[in-house]
Amino acid sequence: MRKTDRPWTVQDLDTLKREFPNRPTKEVAAMLGRSTQAVAVMAHKRGLAKYRKGIVWSPRMLKLLADYFPTMFNKPLARWIGVSERTLIRKARELGLNKADGFLQTRRADIQELAADALRRGYKSGRIQGGFPKGVHSNPAGEFKKGHVESAETKAKRSASLRRTFAKKRNQQRYY
Repeated sequence: MRKTDRPWTVQDLDTLKREFPNRPTKEVAAMLGRSTQAVAVMAHKRGLAKYRKGIVWSPRMLKLLADYFPTMFNKPLARWIGVSERTLIRKARELGLNKADGFLQTRRADIQELAADALRRGYKSGRIQGGFPKGVHSNPAGEFKKGHVESAETKAKRSASLRRTFAKKRNQQRYY
């Protein structure tokens, strides 16, 4: 045992059991006056795990969200806090936060610029990137022609392929 190590007391273990599942390991370590590694190892030995797999919101993150959500766009705020935009929106709804009255009106020019930028990035010469304009076909030789009758061999291959595809989807659905 190193000099800096000290035995775990019953109170330490109670605190670990109560706080570890709900709080960031760093906070629990600060409460107990131990390293995060020591807390993580003891939690593992005790079979403790975090209840939530997602984001653990620290008090600082919650304060930033409450202070800036009403007057700031979601995307930069999410980047600043260090969460996804969807996570930010969910937490704001959970806390009952809304954008400030008149937010859209006061930021109209910014919103229009963002929309124009999205169109410039998402469209090329008036159409969505990767799409085909009306009347253009990706594989004209492989398309059915009007009046075309499929051979028995081709029909059997296509039917077998469809059966395999549907069976695969059916098996995947059993596990969800």
